[in-house]
Amino acid sequence: MSRLTPVCLILVALLCACRGLGGEPDIVATFAPPPAASSAAITENWQPDIRRGQQIFAENCTDCHGISGDGQGELVLSGSVSAPLDMTDRTLTGANSPLDWFTIISEGNIENLMPPWQNALSEGERWDVTMYSYALAYGAELLATGAQLWTERCEDCELPAAIPPRYSDADYGQALNREGFADALDSEEIAAVVAHVRMQSLRGADEQTVNNEGALPVGEIRGRVQHGSAGGIVPPDTVAQLQFGSAEIGFSLAEASIDADGNFVFADIPLSADISYVIGVIYNGRVFSRLLPEGAYQQTITIYDLGNDPSVISVAAIDLFLNPVQLEPHGTGLHITQIIRYRNDSDRLFTSGRGFDDGREASLLLQFPVGAKIMSDDAGGRYVLIEDLERLPDSLIDTLPVAPGDAHEIIVEFFLPYVDGLDFEQAFSNRVDGDITVMLPKTLTITSAELNPTFEGNRSDNVRVYEGRLEQDRDPRLRFGIAGDPFATSSDDANVLTGESLLAALMALIAAVAALLAGFALWRRRAPDPSGAIDKLAQQIAKLDDDHNRGQINHDLYHHRRRELKAQLAELMSQQRDT
Repeated sequence: MSRLTPVCLILVALLCACRGLGGEPDIVATFAPPPAASSAAITENWQPDIRRGQQIFAENCTDCHGISGDGQGELVLSGSVSAPLDMTDRTLTGANSPLDWFTIISEGNIENLMPPWQNALSEGERWDVTMYSYALAYGAELLATGAQLWTERCEDCELPAAIPPRYSDADYGQALNREGFADALDSEEIAAVVAHVRMQSLRGADEQTVNNEGALPVGEIRGRVQHGSAGGIVPPDTVAQLQFGSAEIGFSLAEASIDADGNFVFADIPLSADISYVIGVIYNGRVFSRLLPEGAYQQTITIYDLGNDPSVISVAAIDLFLNPVQLEPHGTGLHITQIIRYRNDSDRLFTSGRGFDDGREASLLLQFPVGAKIMSDDAGGRYVLIEDLERLPDSLIDTLPVAPGDAHEIIVEFFLPYVDGLDFEQAFSNRVDGDITVMLPKTLTITSAELNPTFEGNRSDNVRVYEGRLEQDRDPRLRFGIAGDPFATSSDDANVLTGESLLAALMALIAAVAALLAGFALWRRRAPDPSGAIDKLAQQIAKLDDDHNRGQINHDLYHHRRRELKAQLAELMSQQRDT
């Protein structure tokens, strides 16, 4: 599940500049339309929706491309992947056409580890995110300049429906300057006018006032930089950065120096609940940032020194979801989803200090249970998977540092063979001091000194819950025995799962878990979730699984979204447990 941690996120504007609409001279409208074979979505009424494109981009693209599109996403900053193109740099993007971008988004770029999206997103959705990302280079100031030039120097120009997406800004701008402005514009003016004209064909880019009339109220955003490590000092030359914006007004970057006490002030900043604000600083080559809560215009940024003492890291909670399956070529067994939460009890940002050749740095080692076969992927480059070891269990190396007090999570899936019973054993590289929760079909039972049954669902739930606590400093291990027939309530083959039906079964299990948690909370006289968050998560997971089973969502995207939803489910479980 993605987080805004001091390690993984750079300063990002949450939304791109989409301000200013305008017109275009008749002569430009005489340009030949793009070839019909290029895309069925390019029609006379072609009008991508950049608001929807913004949502698609935020859900699927920010891990690599960054929230602002500058190529500094979480996986890039962690060293997991190389930095992609900076979409906010007009000198790099202006020579490419939207059709070029659409093709890359659809077909992917394997050399740069970008997956194809033609099976995960509809053609219309791909055009939405294409034009949203293409417009990331259009800042509010550029669009305002373009609107002013159009109004003052092209009064009689008439707008066409759209700039055909086969033309780049550079190519279209030359013709626009020649035919509409008698070659009187310089390069910056051409860029401004093209951006202004391009935006007119995009839904969600309603024209904004470019003068002071109706301007947003302005004010100050304040904050303080503090050092969270003992003996640490905030360098006097530290510069705080603020990135703010929305799809309507674009995004901007402001900088402010800190005073002797670490305080900073950003003056004359537009203040609105519709604008997102991110404040951060760079310290020792790492970015520490925070998203301001809505309506709060003050933030404290804490920076940390690095530490590599593994004794400060502990396993704070373990959740296990067990589901019986029959898979080729593994056979009959249990598919297990495991969520492990780590805690950093120090005042330093923890990482091992041991790096890989590709620049990534190891932070945590997780061993899978004895006999397990990994079913997880590498989470877009975050994890290093170590499989098929002789006399050693499969393992995983996490490359994200662990911030002090941070709820650092690792979510994995694996398969364990199961016939008449199973002895579950998993060793940990860090001390364990946390709660354990195991959910499994009620046809199975657990024998353990640490785990006790706490809830058994009704016939429709078919789920049993065990809970306990594990506190081990030396050779920490989670051990328990599993007995019973996981398919006892099934007819011959009706409920035996194949690989193709596994995901649907997982959806059913999660839905059962949702119902179980609600009943469990009531049973223990806990207040029910008024927002129905568990039910909503179950519905989202069910729809996600269904879309994947029908081939409507990309495999990598599916796993990324499912990990986030399961992490949210685990968080709800934790909240219920702490209530």
